[in-house]
Amino acid sequence: MQEDLHQELKFAVICTSILDLILWIASLFLAGFRMSVLSGLLLGSFGMILNLFLLRRTILNAVRSGKTKDWTGYLLRCLVASVAIMISLLSDDVNTLTVVLPFLYPKLIFGVFYLKFKNK
Repeated sequence: MQEDLHQELKFAVICTSILDLILWIASLFLAGFRMSVLSGLLLGSFGMILNLFLLRRTILNAVRSGKTKDWTGYLLRCLVASVAIMISLLSDDVNTLTVVLPFLYPKLIFGVFYLKFKNK
């Protein structure tokens, strides 16, 4: 179980890096080089990966202890996302949209992964 979650986290980090690169290159063509886009992608991706790591920890704790609800883990993950978005809203050097987009990556990454390997 722990190894499977570790592999999924590793897969998510690789896919996140690829998606960040694609978005950054697209933004270069659309708006030119803007440091705020790059810093937003980095902040959002870091927050999303931290969120997945905390989710992994919550799942492992639930399996070990048999708890079905873990409010602490949930609230901590919400706090991570909220802080990342708050930083982007308060800073002129961080693009808010590019902070939010990486938090949507897991749905894309694991949704496509599930659809691709579901038929096998």
